[in-house]
Amino acid sequence: MQKIKTENLRFVDSEGRTRIFNGMNIDDKHVNCKEFHYKLDEEFFKKYQANGFDIIRLAVTWQNLEPKMGEYNLSYLKSIDKIFELAEKYGVYILLDMHQDLYSQNDGKSVGDGAPSWAALTDGAKPRMPYFVWADGYFLGKWVRNEFDNFWNNTDLNGKGLQDRYCELWQMLAKRYGDKGALFGYDLMNEPFPGSYSKKMFSRLVKGVARTVLTSDKVDRKKLFKSAIKRDTRNMLDCIGGDVIRDAVYKIDEVQEKFDLEKYSPFLNKTTAAIRDITKNGIVMMEQSYICNSGIKQSSPPITVNGKREENQCFGPHAYDFSVDTPLYQYANASRVKAFFGEMRNTQLRLNVPVIVGEWGGCSDNTDTSWFPHAFELLDFFDEMQWGQIYWDYHGDDMDAPLMEMLCRTHPVAVAGDIESYGFDRDNNIFNLKYMSDFEGETLVYIHKPIDKCEGAEYTVVDEYENGASLISFKTNPGSYNIKVFLK
Repeated sequence: MQKIKTENLRFVDSEGRTRIFNGMNIDDKHVNCKEFHYKLDEEFFKKYQANGFDIIRLAVTWQNLEPKMGEYNLSYLKSIDKIFELAEKYGVYILLDMHQDLYSQNDGKSVGDGAPSWAALTDGAKPRMPYFVWADGYFLGKWVRNEFDNFWNNTDLNGKGLQDRYCELWQMLAKRYGDKGALFGYDLMNEPFPGSYSKKMFSRLVKGVARTVLTSDKVDRKKLFKSAIKRDTRNMLDCIGGDVIRDAVYKIDEVQEKFDLEKYSPFLNKTTAAIRDITKNGIVMMEQSYICNSGIKQSSPPITVNGKREENQCFGPHAYDFSVDTPLYQYANASRVKAFFGEMRNTQLRLNVPVIVGEWGGCSDNTDTSWFPHAFELLDFFDEMQWGQIYWDYHGDDMDAPLMEMLCRTHPVAVAGDIESYGFDRDNNIFNLKYMSDFEGETLVYIHKPIDKCEGAEYTVVDEYENGASLISFKTNPGSYNIKVFLK
């Protein structure tokens, strides 16, 4: 497999082609596991490839990797080894994600995942199960704030700081997988939480939402109050559109900036330096804090190692509608989520790095097609931004589920030049790709349906799949191209 690197706002392979990645999150939040939860075997990878996916965000936890302090889970790691081997065979890249939600499961006392109990320092605050939804521990849980504060402060644990132990874990993974052909890179921490900084953030969020609802000309208050009286949650949510998001949250930016500069950026630099002491291979992914998933400005500078900008880094934003994790998700408002991602576009341009959307989607029922219009709007937005995307998340039988009617889609894989634009017209079954090239090269496009005709360049079929999809190739010379593929 070709090594992937970054060049300003794009990913490039060893042939200098622009790469656009599409995939799924496959996560293991279980505890005390001897091997990775899902069986990712030959049959899985054949179907994964056939559906047009070429990257997996493989979510693992500190709990499963180091259940006892200083003792790594070798049987679990061997199961990850097999996933890497098959991924390379089928041309699928692996983004290693150190996952966490609410920091830790705390020996089953909370619904979190991530750190082992020995690394969860609560300072006496008691973990609990959620009152409303799983994430209410972020808003209401003192134990979560304390655990993160101790992590960000590198609190000593048996003679070594928590972050130092975390860096050693990443070094172990870098030694094991840094030279693997399928390695894409390292997602250093899923949705880092600001700890005690969050108290002021949530206070400002509540005040900002209240102020916006009561005073903004962009809010239809008459509709909002009528919907509230009728307990019509769907219409209530629709009264808060994407055009008011920044009005409601901008006062949180200042506090977020303090966390980013004082805690998060030093963590990114330190962890990246630990990995680079082991290997120069792999792209380092910067995320944003959990708070920033709702449109708050992210302020971390580019990652540096020993004062020098890290050469291979990217940005992996996440965003979901407010209705995620509820039955109302079929009514998710794409304008809100695009507003969130619009702020993340600002972060990308500031950092001057490429983007793969690390998480989006969030519908836990892979047979539910009612929310597809929302999903298609977001996919079109990602295409407009020229962003890769990794859907959240895999549930074991998705490759044969109605979910593929949305995720299995025509898209560019490798483009021999600089992309001007691309997209798929679902109404007319036409895929369009415009790009400029200054070298001879091969452009690859994944096609999810049989082809009727093609305009703009001649193509050959590289691979055909059992589901009727194909991978096609355009061999082009220097010049400008406007390719149209008409599907049946």
